[in-house]
Amino acid sequence: MNEPAHSAHDGQESQAETHEIETIAQALDAWYSTLGRQFGPLSRAQRRMLRLLDTEQSVRVGNLAELLGLTTAGTTRMLDKLEASGYAVRLRDPYSDLRQVYVTLTAQGKAARDAADAAFLTQVQATLRVLDTHERATLATLLQRIQTRTSAQTPAIDDHIDHQ
Repeated sequence: MNEPAHSAHDGQESQAETHEIETIAQALDAWYSTLGRQFGPLSRAQRRMLRLLDTEQSVRVGNLAELLGLTTAGTTRMLDKLEASGYAVRLRDPYSDLRQVYVTLTAQGKAARDAADAAFLTQVQATLRVLDTHERATLATLLQRIQTRTSAQTPAIDDHIDHQ
């Protein structure tokens, strides 16, 4: 079988693409750091967890761990803090496998999530002040395109969450 010949031009394109990707990755990492780790009453990770909990009535702890990319033990530790703050409640379904623990977002948790979302948006807005209107619109379009195209490649949250 004949393999296509690679030209010096292909190598230059590959190097240029690698450099672009590295530049984007570094900029995203820097922006992520600039936004901070605390948003109102919640840490970045706690905000993510409460946002996931708000998508369903109840979520199994194991599924929540998988969605967050955490271990079950790490998820349990975070849930301990959120439950102690009154933001989430763990329950067992008496009509199902009693070993399964489900988590539900409380009204207080929704309020904390709302406050954290508002704080996050304030931080994003503050960092985007360096861009003009056209640049912000371009960035929004590109980020939306990335989100749309990558979400089509990943399993839906519903595939990982048990419905009650």
